[in-house]
Amino acid sequence: MSSDSMLGIPLNLNKVKRLPPSVVKDIELKNQARRLANLTPIKIRVRVCIACAQSFESAGNRTCGCSNRSAGYIAGREII
Repeated sequence: MSSDSMLGIPLNLNKVKRLPPSVVKDIELKNQARRLANLTPIKIRVRVCIACAQSFESAGNRTCGCSNRSAGYIAGREII
C-alpha cells in the first residue's frame, strides 16, 4: 500500500493522471544505469497531490503540476 492510501484518502485508480510515455522510458533508462551502479531503482508511485488532492503518477514530486506558479525547487526538493 502506498503511504497516501494509508492516510485515509481513497485512491480511485481509474482517474489517475498518468506520466507521459517519454518520461516512463527515461526513468527505465535511468534505472538500467542505476542497476549497473548498484543503486536502488527509481519507483513510479501513485500519489495524491498535496495542493488539489488529485491522484497522479509520480517519481518523486508531491504535486501534480496544478500549482506550478507557486511551486519551486531548492536544493533539488520541491517547495510550495
